Amino acid sequence: MYLRVILLSDRLNGINNLMNHSIYIHIPFCKHRCHYCDFNTYAGKEESIPDYVDALIEEIRIVINSIEKIPVHTIYFGGGTPSLIPISLFKKIISVLKSGCLLSKDVEISLEANPGTINLDYLLGLRDLGFNRLSLGVQSTNSQDLFRLDRFHDIEDVLNSMSFARKAGFTNISLDLILGLPWQDLRSWEETLKRALELQPDHLSIYSLIIEPGTVFYNWYQKGKIVLQDQDLEADMYELTMDKLETEGFEHYEISNWARTAPKVDFRSLHNLQYWLNLPYLGFGAGAHGYASDIRTENVKRIDEYITLIQQNGSNLFDFPRSPSTINTTLVDNATKMRDFMLLGLRLVSQGVTQSRFQDDFGLSMRHVFLKEIEELIKQGLIFWADDEQNQLKLTKRGVLLANRVFMAFV
Repeated sequence: MYLRVILLSDRLNGINNLMNHSIYIHIPFCKHRCHYCDFNTYAGKEESIPDYVDALIEEIRIVINSIEKIPVHTIYFGGGTPSLIPISLFKKIISVLKSGCLLSKDVEISLEANPGTINLDYLLGLRDLGFNRLSLGVQSTNSQDLFRLDRFHDIEDVLNSMSFARKAGFTNISLDLILGLPWQDLRSWEETLKRALELQPDHLSIYSLIIEPGTVFYNWYQKGKIVLQDQDLEADMYELTMDKLETEGFEHYEISNWARTAPKVDFRSLHNLQYWLNLPYLGFGAGAHGYASDIRTENVKRIDEYITLIQQNGSNLFDFPRSPSTINTTLVDNATKMRDFMLLGLRLVSQGVTQSRFQDDFGLSMRHVFLKEIEELIKQGLIFWADDEQNQLKLTKRGVLLANRVFMAFV
C-alpha cells in the first residue's frame, strides 16, 4: 500500500520534521473516578493491566505490520492514568514501536500523569525509555477545589511531582487546569493560576468545566446541589488567563493551550498539533480513535471486550488502519476534510488557517469554497485576514471568546 509522506516543516511553523504520523495510546485505568470525569476510564481494575498491555502490544503489531514502516514523530500515552503502568511494561510497548515504526530521532514521547502516582525512580525510568514530555493532571492548585473535584492528590503531591520531574531531566512539563468551577470566583481562579505559574511549567492546558451526563457533578446538578458557572464570569476568567499568560511570556497557540516562549525551543504539544492540523494519527487501546489513510477508526471501549477481541482475532488479517478491536470506521470524503481543515485549524489562535495550504491540500480556493461562511464571520467580528494578501485567516479576540460560534459555521 502506498503511503503519502507529507512535509511537516511547513505545517509546524519551521519544525524540520518529515515524520507525518502520530500515535495515541489509551490507558483506561484509574485509582478512582473523579466527580467531573466522563472519559473512558475504569477504577479498581488494575489487576487487568498486564493482560491489557499484552493486548495493546498485539494491536500495535497487527496495525503496523499491515503496511510498510510508518514514519512517526509523536507518541502520546493518555488516559485514564497512564502513570499506573509499570516501567517494565512501558519498555515492552516502546520496544514494539521502535521495531515496527520509523521513529524520528527527536520523537516527542508524552505521558499523562496524575500527581501522587509518580516518584523520582519512576520518572528516571521513563527518561531512560525516551519519554521527554510530561503532562500533569493538576486541575487546580487550590486544596478545596481538589477536594470538591474528588481528586486523588493534594498540593504537596503537585509540588513533589514537579520536583521529581525536573530532577529526572524533564525539560518540557505541561500542567492541566480547569476553570469555571461552580463555586469559583475570579479571585480564586487568579490565585490558582498564579500558584500554577510559580511551579514554572513549560506549557499549560486550561479547560472550562463541562458537566457531562453520567458524572457525579451531573447528578448533583440535576438535584440542584450545584449550578452552572455564570458565562460572563467564566469569560472574565478566560480573558484574565489570556492577559496574565501573555505577560508571563506564554504563546496562546491554541484555544485552550499556552506554551512558554524561549529561543530555539518549542514547547507546544506537537502531538496535539497533529490533531488540529488534521494530519494522520493511529489510536491504540480501549476506546481509542484514529485517523489515517482518510479513515477514522474507533475502538471498543470496555477493557474486557478489548482484550477478548484482540485475543480471539489476533491471527486474522486487517486492512490498515483497522485492528481486531475496531468497531467503527468512517471514510472521510473531501468535503468533510475541507470542513475539518477550517474547524480544527481555526483553533490555532496564533497561526490560524492559510489559503496557500488549503490550495495545496485540496486544489481549491478556501475563499471560494467557504465564501459565505468567511464573509459572515468577518462581518460579526469573529475572524479576520491577518495579512494584506488575505492568505492567513485567524480568530479575533472576540472570536476566541466565542469560538464555538465560529466552529459551528463549518459543521
